[in-house]
Amino acid sequence: MRPARDMQGLLPLAPHHFQILLSLLHGDLHGYAILKEISERTDGEVVLGTSTLYAALQRLVRDGFLQETGGGESQKAQGPPRKLFRITESGRALAREEGLRIQRLSRVVAESGLFDALAPAVPGKERR
Repeated sequence: MRPARDMQGLLPLAPHHFQILLSLLHGDLHGYAILKEISERTDGEVVLGTSTLYAALQRLVRDGFLQETGGGESQKAQGPPRKLFRITESGRALAREEGLRIQRLSRVVAESGLFDALAPAVPGKERR
């Protein structure tokens, strides 16, 4: 596994890579289940195409952040075999570093007064 400082060079992650890693934090999934989980978790705000998904999965596997696993016996009984994907320890570390980066960025945005600056002016109240 790469040290956290080595992960910094990989940040920021492409948003769809981060979404894929988040989808796999709690268990193995096949491609269609990843697409569905991302769409549901983001209330449809993030919808990936299949070519985008599978290109990202290949890259994340190649770079050691995911691994392909075989389907279990119950999955085999449900139809043709599907590739399942599992997040690796390096993948968890990368997702954590990206989450921390986003958390820091959110704090900077909140402290900047950006949303106050965008609010409509209230008569009699001075803006910063």
